[in-house]
Amino acid sequence: MLEVPFFRRFTKHFLNFLLFPLIVSLLIYVFTTSSIAAGFALGTFASILLLWNWYYNLEKSYENEEGRVSTGTVMRLVIVVVTCLFWVRFPDTFNIFAIMAGLVLSYIMIMFQGIKELTK
Repeated sequence: MLEVPFFRRFTKHFLNFLLFPLIVSLLIYVFTTSSIAAGFALGTFASILLLWNWYYNLEKSYENEEGRVSTGTVMRLVIVVVTCLFWVRFPDTFNIFAIMAGLVLSYIMIMFQGIKELTK
């Protein structure tokens, strides 16, 4: 059986959906220097990191023979805290509500992935 590389599977499931809002928000920021666009871009980038971490740990759990499931919660918490620290350090550049909206994208994608798997 041919094994599909991890990054290709990750791209198929999540990255294709998140690259569009990331690129659009970056373009809006470049042309308008909007703090909302900058915050959304930062939140979306962090969302990609969150999903990568979650998906990597989930795939590792599938291969684990002990039956232990790990979703990388501590690392995801660190990613969120570091992202919010960007707002604390640069409050004029990043809008906290836009950062939160970008971060929520990862959890929406996790929910959709779960629903998709349950309805198979």
